[in-house]
Amino acid sequence: MMMARTISSARTAQRGAAAIEFALVAIIFLLLIFGIIELARIFYMYNTLADATRTAARAAANISWEDSDALDRAKQRAIFRDAEGTLAFGAPITDKHILIDYLYLTRPAGPIVMSPVPSNLMPACPGRNRHNCLTAPYGDTAGAGEACIRLVRARICKPNTACEPVPYQSLLSFIGFNVALPTSTTVVSAETLGYKPGDAVCL
Repeated sequence: MMMARTISSARTAQRGAAAIEFALVAIIFLLLIFGIIELARIFYMYNTLADATRTAARAAANISWEDSDALDRAKQRAIFRDAEGTLAFGAPITDKHILIDYLYLTRPAGPIVMSPVPSNLMPACPGRNRHNCLTAPYGDTAGAGEACIRLVRARICKPNTACEPVPYQSLLSFIGFNVALPTSTTVVSAETLGYKPGDAVCL
């Protein structure tokens, strides 16, 4: 009888040890699986954000900077949406994280320099920008103190900042990655910027 109890106790202890071993292995296995998923998602974000800025920049190159509705739609399409919202599997990125700005070129005494157009130097309309670019392509003698927009730039930035990087947001809060998402800067030549043949050169 005593031997039977001893055998039973040993079996119970073995089952308990096996359960603990299984729990430890399962935790490590699940952490590994979730880590792989998070790494795959980071690669997805890097590739998708680069594509989003390319799409947004190409669209903005043919949209007037004054047409905020059209620019908003271009940003939404860049993250594969038809309305405001979050990039699929890409939180926290939304269309508001796409920053579009306009650049002019100067050639001070050496290489050509690319700079953002200050708000007080923005042309009055696409027709005026075309005029400025024909008369002063490097912004050095532009009339009315306006620049010639030569390039359009799209970046991924925190909204309402001077383009601070967006921190990566893990799917699972207990797996933290101290990673900042890339700004994925894309610069393209300004094309029509909304100008149509025959448009007036506004003042």
